[in-house]
Amino acid sequence: MKKNMKVLISACVYGDDVRWNGSNKVSQEIVDWAKRIGLDLVPVCPEHELFGTPRKPIRLQYLDGKTVASMGKDDVYHPLVEKAKEIHSRHPDAVGFIGIARSPSCGIAVGVRKLGKTIKAPMHAQASFPTIEINSLRSPRERVLFVDRIVKYYTQKSCRGINVKE
Repeated sequence: MKKNMKVLISACVYGDDVRWNGSNKVSQEIVDWAKRIGLDLVPVCPEHELFGTPRKPIRLQYLDGKTVASMGKDDVYHPLVEKAKEIHSRHPDAVGFIGIARSPSCGIAVGVRKLGKTIKAPMHAQASFPTIEINSLRSPRERVLFVDRIVKYYTQKSCRGINVKE
């Protein structure tokens, strides 16, 4: 039996009520698309795993020469980075990640107050495989490009360590 490729997805996009306020940002269209083409979606949420739901919102900002993730008075940036690493290590067979825009843990281009530019949030920055935000998957062309990227990654990963003789 052929094994489907595993793609991590922000749990709120998958439909889990894990956003800071207990809501979600479900994209049933993307969930259905992934099932239709044979992707196994695995919902993940570093913020929920670390702080539960509901929780105080987290805001990225640049202070004293470094990026911090302010949750109330606490800087939770390094715990978010470590949780992202841990989530990735739990899923060594994952070939991609679908995040959500503006999330301090799952956004691909997250604004940082007082920095004047965006950064990759930890789930994207710590990934060794292709990542994308849900908004980019609204276009059929972008879906095809993302699938091409994860198939290429899967193929390269599967071939590592194989000694091919000519």
